[in-house]
Amino acid sequence: MPDLADRAFAATFHHVFTFSLLYEDSEVDNRVLDLDSRARVLAVSGAGCGVAGLLAAHPARIDAVDTNRHHLALAALKVAAARRMTSHAEFYQLLGRGRHDDPAGVLRPLMAALPSWVGRYWSTNHHRFRHNLYAEGLVGTFQRLLRQKVGVDADFLRTVQALPPAERLARFDPIFASLRRWWPMRVLVNTPLFQLGVGVNFAQRRRNLRANRAASMMDVVTAHFERLVRTDLETNWFVWSCLTGEFNHDHPDAVPPYLREQSHKQSLVAPTRVGFHHASLQRMLAGATPGQWSHFSLCDVLDWLPASAQRELLHRIARVGGEGAVVLTRSVEDACVVDRVGLSGLYERVEPASTLASEQERTRLYGRVDVYRVVGAA
Repeated sequence: MPDLADRAFAATFHHVFTFSLLYEDSEVDNRVLDLDSRARVLAVSGAGCGVAGLLAAHPARIDAVDTNRHHLALAALKVAAARRMTSHAEFYQLLGRGRHDDPAGVLRPLMAALPSWVGRYWSTNHHRFRHNLYAEGLVGTFQRLLRQKVGVDADFLRTVQALPPAERLARFDPIFASLRRWWPMRVLVNTPLFQLGVGVNFAQRRRNLRANRAASMMDVVTAHFERLVRTDLETNWFVWSCLTGEFNHDHPDAVPPYLREQSHKQSLVAPTRVGFHHASLQRMLAGATPGQWSHFSLCDVLDWLPASAQRELLHRIARVGGEGAVVLTRSVEDACVVDRVGLSGLYERVEPASTLASEQERTRLYGRVDVYRVVGAA
């Protein structure tokens, strides 16, 4: 039954526009992947912030893959904008503020270098930039409801971000308490609709409950909020987007790296070839040749899979990547997936990169962020 539920979840998730912001810290990705001009990257796209952020390193090739066409089309748009919008001010207006007075007009010239289906997609969906891209999608809807309930604004965040973590948490405690008492929230977070909105399938839900020693997803959500409050709020774009609907535009580092001016300058001259593949990661790997990619950025895909499928996927990656290939993955659990599935002879955990990445991950969604290197023959 669990496998059946997750297959149904995946079939639904593929068709839903869920989020417009990648819920992995792409600054961490940039730091630990350490790409150079020879790197060839296979990356799960999500909403595309991470894929667009890789351009600044000028790798030889990036292949973005996702089963959700909404997210893949958004990733393609972010890459095209980073490479072709020469005005950083206009680029930031579109994707930093998430709105434009003439979205159809500004998107049209970006479509020339993209697959035709992406052009058709944005000719229909350019309205998402009319008001605020980051309020769109299922998670955007949930966050609007949350903002209406908690009433936190930018001025509040600016006030509390200067406080020590303990005092900051004390200021948020009444907000967390009101959320726990609010019956619509208590009901919603324990439904498949909420899981769909935050991209957590049933396997990852079980992992979340175990990792947080929680009785319900309400406990998981409030524990996550408490971890977020202890981060550097000034530059945590996940907190700002969730609680205000905007990034902190007053701080240049409070946005995903691809939006920053220096990164944009580097992306404009990137020689990188980029492909967009509406497919599963497993399908991409099944048709690959040895050495096709040197780096693999998986987001939290492994958390969606049972142990047998995790082992199979990691084995395929090692076969395709070969010795020295680098794999970046995240998990809500604080356990080494390579050890758990019996592949410690095939991979080594890269340190101190993995520990630092886990500590620096702004989302605080994950128990660990791991960088693995292939050291054996698959």
